[in-house]
Amino acid sequence: MLRKISAYTSLISLMAVSLAPMATTFAAPQNGNHARHVEKKTAPEFSNTNGSTATVRVLIQTKGAPTAAQDSALARAHGNKRASYEALNTVVADVPLNQVAGLAAREDVLYIAPDRPVKAQMNLTNDTTGVSQVQAGQAGVPGFAGNGVTVAILDSGISANHPDFVKNSKSRVIASVDFSGSKRSGDADGHGTGVAGAAAGSGVTSNGYAANYAGVAPGANLVDVRVLDENGIGRTSNVLAALNWLIQNRERYNIRVANLSLSMPVRESFHMDPLCKAVELAVRSGIVVVCSSGNLGRTDVITGYNADGSAIYQLAYGTVGSPGNSPYVITVGATDTHETVRRSDDTVASFSSKGPTRFDHLAKPDIVAPGRRIVATMSQEVNPTLASEYPARVVQPVSSSAARNVYFNYSGTSFSAPVIAGTVALMLESNRSLTPSLVKAILIKTAQALPNAGSKAQSLFSQGAGLVNAAAAVSFARAVVPDADRLVAGNKVLRGINTLKSFGATSIGGENVKLSNRVIYADGVLFKNTPVLMDGIMLSDGIMLSDGIMLSDGIVLGDGIMLSDGIMLSDGIMLSDG
Repeated sequence: MLRKISAYTSLISLMAVSLAPMATTFAAPQNGNHARHVEKKTAPEFSNTNGSTATVRVLIQTKGAPTAAQDSALARAHGNKRASYEALNTVVADVPLNQVAGLAAREDVLYIAPDRPVKAQMNLTNDTTGVSQVQAGQAGVPGFAGNGVTVAILDSGISANHPDFVKNSKSRVIASVDFSGSKRSGDADGHGTGVAGAAAGSGVTSNGYAANYAGVAPGANLVDVRVLDENGIGRTSNVLAALNWLIQNRERYNIRVANLSLSMPVRESFHMDPLCKAVELAVRSGIVVVCSSGNLGRTDVITGYNADGSAIYQLAYGTVGSPGNSPYVITVGATDTHETVRRSDDTVASFSSKGPTRFDHLAKPDIVAPGRRIVATMSQEVNPTLASEYPARVVQPVSSSAARNVYFNYSGTSFSAPVIAGTVALMLESNRSLTPSLVKAILIKTAQALPNAGSKAQSLFSQGAGLVNAAAAVSFARAVVPDADRLVAGNKVLRGINTLKSFGATSIGGENVKLSNRVIYADGVLFKNTPVLMDGIMLSDGIMLSDGIMLSDGIVLGDGIMLSDGIMLSDGIMLSDG
């Protein structure tokens, strides 16, 4: 049986909170005891204001219901009350920064905090991966939304009537085929609709919600290829039939990308695995195949606790499922953004399945993308399975006039994969001549390795090349020659006078993200200053590197070979205490 990857690790809040950096700070009162008392009653952002009179919106928590006396004090502080929530004992006000300490010192005030921006995770995903920049358009470059590119979703179905999939009164789900044998239309489970929304939802129904829940490529067309039933379960034969159909109908529907957020245990080498062989043929036909790595990256054994009290679990390596173990697909692991747009605090989600692959010992995943608290489209069928099993994860609007039961909060590598599938659609809109191997090479070259991921081997098996940088990937794709599908070995990859030095740092979340220097060779492209298409590289020890990756830190990956890290691999699962 082929079971979809669980999408429900760590059910936490529906909202992601990000801190707005404060450009001004204030001076503490002169009395030391008074200063410590006030500091405990104000948020960290107010630790230093330097006497600034700039206005900031704050949340004042009062002892009991807000009173007229507090209103008077607010007026004397030249503040402006915006709202009063009696049931919450909170006042919302605009206050000069240099008056915050004085208000906090009042006996009838418990705590004052800034009115921080609140964002749900899909919106945050687009920001932290650079997708928002691609959609809006970068300097001298038009915005991209995946227009003219079709993404096939091999899953439990898509609710084609969801408003986020409708454009000009027509559904962007341009075809629907069923290989699941379930004899049900739409998406009775709900998993596939969420995957489709993460890849290509328009977010049009977000009005009245806390954020805009648009997917990565909101202009792309979708093909609904149902291979899983209402319980998210199918057979390998279902997927094989679907992939066969994709290859046969690729040109008819302009299918350039296929997303497989599903997995099964690896039972043999990718050379023999029927599912791996099928995805290989799909890639060879010109379809970029994106797969989730799986959610088996940790055991239930707790080895310690973080500072915030959350558990640290024993990590499990060698857990990537099929067809993610194929070297031909782009295998995607999950990261945790920790509810910020910044990338420097991102980590690989502990549940994300890790390499090496069983039997072949390939380094997987290839790349990682956000996969925790992803808000995306919810199935519009009556009582879909996911919503029935996890009602608390149905996202609620902030306006009474907003549509209800249209978004759901997902987690898992199932929802990291469509982030990459959507990114590929953006790349292909910017340069339609890109081949699957070039797409994969560019994504790997532009990815950013996350720090603190353990040893070289642990880092590689957890995150591959690193966190996707959609802005850099699309920029690189545009710089590739417009006839990339006709390149032969020895040809230059970039057009005109472009070189690797042409690509500057990308600013994401206020941080500069530079083009990776780690990746020397990836999937047929030698990344010297002027990248060149290759047939493969012969290493000094006689190993032929063809569809692999070579990194500058001494790690070479290719056809199941891992060099220079001193780790002996077996066909079983390796465990680490994290």
